[in-house]
Amino acid sequence: MSVLLAAVPHLALAQSQRVQKFEGELRAGFTGPLGGFRSANSLMGATLGWELRYNFTESPWDCGLMVDVSSARWEFEPQSGTAQINRTPAMALTGGYNFRQGKKVNPFVGAGIGVAFCDVLDFEYDAWPGTSLYFAPRVGVELFHHLRLTSQLNISKKGYHNLAVTLGLVIGGRPKK
Repeated sequence: MSVLLAAVPHLALAQSQRVQKFEGELRAGFTGPLGGFRSANSLMGATLGWELRYNFTESPWDCGLMVDVSSARWEFEPQSGTAQINRTPAMALTGGYNFRQGKKVNPFVGAGIGVAFCDVLDFEYDAWPGTSLYFAPRVGVELFHHLRLTSQLNISKKGYHNLAVTLGLVIGGRPKK
């Protein structure tokens, strides 16, 4: 283990400083469906979410609760103007690791696991709505303690999986003085 830590010291010793214990985030962005779905063409969709996180004292780790609504849009008949929107409202417990906690540029990785409530909006050509397990690995960067750029996979059910790219506004979690 010590050989591994010596070979990759920047991963072993994340730069962490004391930050406020709680922070909240509101985010919005765009999605793209993952995988195929009944030979349909994929279209860009939208995502919206909020999260409440607890920052462990003098540690780069956090945990929280996330509520997220993402979509996978599919066009079954090209040029028809109709698209099926497979919507995924989800609730998940989250965990994250901050590589430069409390700094103006803070890269992070994390994941959420919970439950997804898959349904269909608008045109319903082919659908498999229902409840499923939800898994959301993510990577991103927090800038100036208030903005988070995040790339997140939303994995729940075939036809509903998507990749989301979001911009979030963070309140709290600033460095303690």
